[in-house]
Amino acid sequence: MRSKSGQMLKHFTVAAVSNKTVSKVVGLVGLSLASIVIDEAIGLIKRYIWRNYVTELEVSNTDKSYHWLLQWISKHNQHLLHFSVTTVNRNTKSDHDTLKFDYQPNAGEHMFKYKGHTIRVKRDRSTILSSEYGSRPFETLNLSTWGKNRQVMNEILEEARLYAMSIMESGTTLMVPSYDTWHHFGEPRAPRSLSSVILDEGVIENILKDIHNFVDDKSWYLDRGIPYRRGYLLYGPPGCGKTSLIMALAGDIKYNLCVLSLNDSKMSDDQLIQLMGEVPSKSFVLLEDVDAMFVNRDGKTVIEGSTKVTLSGLLNALDGVVSSEGRILFMTTNYIDRLDSALIRSGRVDFKQYIGTCSDYQLSQMFIRFRPEGTKGDEKKFVEDIKKYNKPVVPAHLQEFFLVHRHKELKYVFEHIYDLWQNVQDIQLTE
Repeated sequence: MRSKSGQMLKHFTVAAVSNKTVSKVVGLVGLSLASIVIDEAIGLIKRYIWRNYVTELEVSNTDKSYHWLLQWISKHNQHLLHFSVTTVNRNTKSDHDTLKFDYQPNAGEHMFKYKGHTIRVKRDRSTILSSEYGSRPFETLNLSTWGKNRQVMNEILEEARLYAMSIMESGTTLMVPSYDTWHHFGEPRAPRSLSSVILDEGVIENILKDIHNFVDDKSWYLDRGIPYRRGYLLYGPPGCGKTSLIMALAGDIKYNLCVLSLNDSKMSDDQLIQLMGEVPSKSFVLLEDVDAMFVNRDGKTVIEGSTKVTLSGLLNALDGVVSSEGRILFMTTNYIDRLDSALIRSGRVDFKQYIGTCSDYQLSQMFIRFRPEGTKGDEKKFVEDIKKYNKPVVPAHLQEFFLVHRHKELKYVFEHIYDLWQNVQDIQLTE
């Protein structure tokens, strides 16, 4: 009897322990399931609220408004405390304080107030985006606010755009290729005055008039189905003011200047076409020394050192179906005879202008500009003394001459006229 009673007690104890273990397991499983259900329910509620009661804007760094928003947020929300910084040159007349710090919200989350709305900003920097143009970080900027406030996001975008435009209009903005799009290069430069560029009579006036006619006649082009583009070719010896004229024209009509160099070994036909199809509005595109880009006329390669850019690719970029409307293209060359005729035919180049060595008019005007203390007699004597040597004068050399002798008396200047041709190679004149 005792043995049977002991065995029963033993079985009862084991069963009780097993039941407790099972109960614990069941309880834990139940809690886990309940937790999962609760988490899922909370997630569904959050997603529902986010989708229906939160307005969110996402912008990637492949879109131009991405940089507009970063500029605007950092400028108009001084209470933000977490930034990344870029050191840029500031264009001033002083020798000091030529650098400034450009702050932008760093990666992470930020909050700011806008017209009574709390705006949450999240800047994400994720995987590297690779393409044939190179590799770069892929970033997104997320702005969100409580409620159905799409208009608030529209207002922020518009204010950011206007702020970016105000910065660009404060001077001449230089832009350079960055992968397959255009990127600001430094701060806007102080606009160069047209009066500081002294060319032969009528040259500046004729080009400026043609540009204004083009800008004002957009509807005329569209009504007749003509591509709304304009191309200019400035040619002549180096140092005669071709690039200076383009900078001054851009400053005068408040245009950006997009500088395109095809000598980049990474440049390809596809990238070139992409860039020419996305030229920012109110912009000149500058192709300097285009003659130096051609290795030969019959080969496929256009650019020395490049195996990706071809003549057909360049021509297609200039006036293909994807080329941007309203674009004004400037090309410069020292040797017009080296250019392929297809490159400068009508439709690609609409206005050709020779920019040469100094005429009597230029000599006179530059003397007046750099030596205003001189008399009419001094001005006439200066021109006549230079003409005695029967040698061409490059405007850049003449400007350097005046700079070197800026603290000398006029008598000394007249006595050293021949310094204009010291260490100067023969000038090839092509008109």
